[in-house]
Amino acid sequence: MSSQETLVQAFPDKPTPRVSYGNPFADSCIKHINETFKASRVYLIASFSLTKNTSYTSSLQAALGSKLVKTCVGMTPHTLMSEVLEIVDDCRNLEIDCIVTLGGGSLSDGAKIISFALANNVHTKEDLYKLPHIGPTTLNLPAKPSRIPIICIPTTLSGGEYSVYAGVTNHLTHEKIQFSPPLASPSLIILSGEIACSTPLEIWLQSGMRGVDHCVETLSSLKSTKEVDQSVLKSLKCLISGLLLSKSNAGRSQEEEASARLDCQLGIMYAMLFLHRGVDCGASHGIGHMLGPIGKVNHGQTSCILLPAVCKFNAIHGGVEILERQKVIRDTLWGIPEARFVFEKRGLIEEGADLGDLIDAVVGELGLKRTLHEVGVGPEMFEKLAEASLRDPFLRTNCVPIHNKEELLEVLGMCA
Repeated sequence: MSSQETLVQAFPDKPTPRVSYGNPFADSCIKHINETFKASRVYLIASFSLTKNTSYTSSLQAALGSKLVKTCVGMTPHTLMSEVLEIVDDCRNLEIDCIVTLGGGSLSDGAKIISFALANNVHTKEDLYKLPHIGPTTLNLPAKPSRIPIICIPTTLSGGEYSVYAGVTNHLTHEKIQFSPPLASPSLIILSGEIACSTPLEIWLQSGMRGVDHCVETLSSLKSTKEVDQSVLKSLKCLISGLLLSKSNAGRSQEEEASARLDCQLGIMYAMLFLHRGVDCGASHGIGHMLGPIGKVNHGQTSCILLPAVCKFNAIHGGVEILERQKVIRDTLWGIPEARFVFEKRGLIEEGADLGDLIDAVVGELGLKRTLHEVGVGPEMFEKLAEASLRDPFLRTNCVPIHNKEELLEVLGMCA
């Protein structure tokens, strides 16, 4: 076996998740099943599209060999409660001692809830509702911590695998329930640029811009810390460079594209310290939460459209400290060679372009949509969108808190 594996803790003060990269994903998976978890009965949950369109699932099945007890192919997006309960019963009956996911965020959320449910002898949706979940009276319900270890091999940049929260959708009411600790994060995350290349380029770039949104709103926050800022600046460098190279290398060098996508994955790992330390996001996230369902726009697209406008709003209405924090971000972006090339090609001047201009230039270079008009959201929807957005707590935690509809309409007008 190759000795190229790098194994690190995702967070400095928390033993899990650990993150592995550098080895072929299947080799790393079976190595840790044998040596770290000493597991013998593995349940694999694999992406339907990945299984249908690539050989990655079969390669992993072959590596797991006799330790693989069962494979479940595909879960419905947004993680349906009915499917989770079926797999819980499966795992209980099969006496599973390790769960592996190969795919996106719905699978990792599902696995986290499955392990939590098994630890608490859950059989029905009523049992699930007795576990701690976000709500006025439900956050501190008694529960045993997750026990069965999870290995996640992600194919997207959602970052959900780093979290100790997991969402599931009630298949009858369509209500989304967010489960909370003592639900545990996965024990191990295996990153693979090769597998990441199976994700369609546009989806990859959009989800990467969501990560950039995390970075910029964290670095803009007056509540962030030096430790978080350092990690998130590192993330921003990885993500901007990795996304631009993912775009420019697409269809050319498979090795270079895989390297760029791995850089993006590492960028997400560095970014997640903001979540671990409890630094709240800002208005781009807050408005985006409402633009998604109202305008039928996915989260990556909302970041592409809203983040430049929110940065401009913050620069106009913020004080000296906010402008200083934006300057740190601007200087970092100009220091990334791939980004500087884009800025200069588009005629931007280092002393004159504001942070919103720079982010908008990156979005344009990636070929992603940059305005509300492009996603079919016209001025006639702005009032409804503004009124709905005011209910989101991230409007108040924006570095320039937003309290009224007029301020929101100003932001929406900037990205019309």
